[in-house]
Amino acid sequence: MSLIGGGNMAQALITGWLKQGMNPSQIHVVDPLAATRAHLQHSLGVNCHEHAGPDLSASQLVVWAVKPQVFQEVAQPLAGLFAQALHLSVAAGVRSDSMCRWLGTKRVVRAMPNPRTHPRAHHRCNKRS
Repeated sequence: MSLIGGGNMAQALITGWLKQGMNPSQIHVVDPLAATRAHLQHSLGVNCHEHAGPDLSASQLVVWAVKPQVFQEVAQPLAGLFAQALHLSVAAGVRSDSMCRWLGTKRVVRAMPNPRTHPRAHHRCNKRS
């Protein structure tokens, strides 16, 4: 499994998968930020990469956990890399037809998980005055 993006959403998903018994060696995260990669490797024990390359092309599932505004620029260069994979996007507001076009596949699923994305996260209620 590969995740494109290693931010809060990706970290929350990985944490949940690890708690369910998934082996961290099965998870590969691609993130351009060295600090994010170091944190993920140290705290969760997953494999981290600065760039997606041929070594990840065998992934059967690719989870897209990038900001919606950069999805296209990140996805298009990787279009042929994950040809056989199922692509799962957690990027809000990115249309399925756009993802299919940018990735060159119809094997696209959108999901909006609602995990706690930070250990100190808490529910907030807006009070009306």
